[in-house]
Amino acid sequence: MQTFAIGDKELTDEYGIQIGRWERYAGTGGLPFNAMWCQVPADSHSVVDSHPEVELAVVVGGSATFTVDGRDTAAPAGTAVLLRPGERHVITAGSEPVRILSIYWLPEDGRPGAEEPGAEEPGAEEPGAEEPGAAEEAPDGR
Repeated sequence: MQTFAIGDKELTDEYGIQIGRWERYAGTGGLPFNAMWCQVPADSHSVVDSHPEVELAVVVGGSATFTVDGRDTAAPAGTAVLLRPGERHVITAGSEPVRILSIYWLPEDGRPGAEEPGAEEPGAEEPGAEEPGAAEEAPDGR
């Protein structure tokens, strides 16, 4: 058994938030997914992000608002948000920091989160959407 705590490794500033990638932990190289701890400081937000991976973001502390393709969704602690490939998203914290466990993987046919027929192509939305931090976009990939 192994345990992974958000405070075990130093968090780095990426995407306008603090991130602790699980690749820094010994023994995680053979996992079928990637993962990272994310912390959004109080009264701030991430940059706009979009990537080819499916992402399962589990809010483990605080309360977040996810703005996905221009729609806001409240996500208090205990909420899991499934982001599909190419969905533009921003994570906003209120008056307290938000802590998130992000698990992500590249979709394969038949796996949860794979592109569904008729879904918009990644990057199909016009740049500069009216989202917090729209001027600061994260680079593709993780």
